[in-house]
Amino acid sequence: MGSRARSALVANMVVIALAAAMALCVARPAAAYSVLAHEANIDALWDNTISKMLLARFPGATPEELLDARAYAYGGCVIQDLGYYPFGSHFFSNLLHYVRTGDFVKALIDEAQDVNEYAFALGALGHYAADNNGHPMAVNRAVPLMYPKLKAKFGNAVTYAQSPKSHVLVEFSFDVVQVAAGAYAPAAYHSYIGFQVAKPALERAFRETYGIEMKDVFFSEDLAIATYRHAIATTIPEMTKVAWSKKRGEILNVAPTMQRKTFVFNLHRQDYDKEFGADYAKPHGFARVLGAVYRIVPKIGPFRSLGFSVPTAAAERLFLASFTETRERFRESLDASRAGRLQLPNTDFDTGQLTVRGEYSLADATYDDLLGKLAARDFAGVPVALRGNLIAYYGAGNPLPGNVPDEEKRSARIRLQLASLTATQTSAIGR
Repeated sequence: MGSRARSALVANMVVIALAAAMALCVARPAAAYSVLAHEANIDALWDNTISKMLLARFPGATPEELLDARAYAYGGCVIQDLGYYPFGSHFFSNLLHYVRTGDFVKALIDEAQDVNEYAFALGALGHYAADNNGHPMAVNRAVPLMYPKLKAKFGNAVTYAQSPKSHVLVEFSFDVVQVAAGAYAPAAYHSYIGFQVAKPALERAFRETYGIEMKDVFFSEDLAIATYRHAIATTIPEMTKVAWSKKRGEILNVAPTMQRKTFVFNLHRQDYDKEFGADYAKPHGFARVLGAVYRIVPKIGPFRSLGFSVPTAAAERLFLASFTETRERFRESLDASRAGRLQLPNTDFDTGQLTVRGEYSLADATYDDLLGKLAARDFAGVPVALRGNLIAYYGAGNPLPGNVPDEEKRSARIRLQLASLTATQTSAIGR
C-alpha cells in the first residue's frame, strides 16, 4: 500500500472514529451517574441490606449463589442504559427512562422467580433512585456552574434536552475525579464488568409494562448485552488513560498521592475473553482510535464535545451530596420493598418529576413512539394498565402549547390513535 493510500485509510479511520465518538458522547441521553457510580451504590448497600433481602426471600441461597447474584445486581443497576450503547435500542432505554418507569421496576421486583432475578430487580431499583435524584440534584445544577453561557441562557438548572453535550462532559469529568480520589477501585471495576442480565425476567417485565416484546426493539438482545459489557470494559479504560495524560496536574491537585497505575483501569483482551467470553461485536481497536482522536483533535466546533475539564469545586460538592442522598433514597426504597409498602411513581428520569404530557420533550416523544408502535399492531394485546396509562397521559390529545413544529398534525394523529385504542378490546393481562 502506498503512502497516499495509507494516509487516506488513516484519515477515513479518524472520520469513522469521530463519528462514533460523537454518537457515544452526544446521541445517547445522559445517565445521572456512570456505570461505575451505579455499581458503587450496589456495593455500599450490599452487605447490610441487599444480601439480607435476598436471603430473606430465598433462604436456601448459598454463599456461592449470592456471589453470582451480585453480578445480576450489577447488571440490574445499569439495565436502563443498555439501549444507549452500540447495537442497543434507543427506544428501549428511552422507555425505561421516561415511560412507566416505576411500573417497570415494580414488575421486576414483584415477579422475580429466583435469587438472581430478585438481585437484578433490586439493582434496577438502584438505578431508579440514582437517576431520579442525580439529575435534578447534581447534573442539571452542575452544568450551568461549569458552563456560564448555558446559565445565562437557561438559568440555574439545565436539562439534558437543553444541552446534551454539556451533560455528557460534566458526568465524565466527575467520573475522572472520582477515579482519581480512589472512589472506584480497579478491583471493583473488574468485578463489575462481569455483570449478568436476567433475560427472562427482563423480557416479562418489558412486555407487561410496554405491551411489546424485547425482540421487537433489539436486533439481537444477546449481541447488545455482550457488546455493552465489552464497551464498558474497553472504552472507559482508554478514556481514563487519556484523561490522565491530558489533565495529570489537575487530577493530582485533587488526589496528590494518585499514581497512574492506580488511576488507569486495565484488563487485557485475552483475560477478558477467557473470563466473559468473546460473543461481543469486536470494535477492531475503536477504543484506542477514539483515545488517539481525543488526544489530537482540536476542541472546537463539533469536536468540543470530546473535551474534558475537571469539575469546579461547587460542581463536585453537588455530586458528592447527591451520592449521599441517592444512597439514602435507595436504602429507604429497599426497606419499603422489604416491608411490602414500596411505591414507585412514574417519573421522568431527566428531571425527577412525575411524567405528565408537556413536562419534558423527550418523554413526549417517547410516548408518541410507543403509541405509534402499538397502533401499527391495532393495539392487539395491550395490557389494561398500559391502556389506562396512555389514556391518562394524553387526555383529549389536544395540541401542546408553544410553537412546536407540526403540532396540529401530530395532535390530530394522536387523537385518531387514541380513538382506536379506546375502541379496541384489550387484554386483561398486565400491570
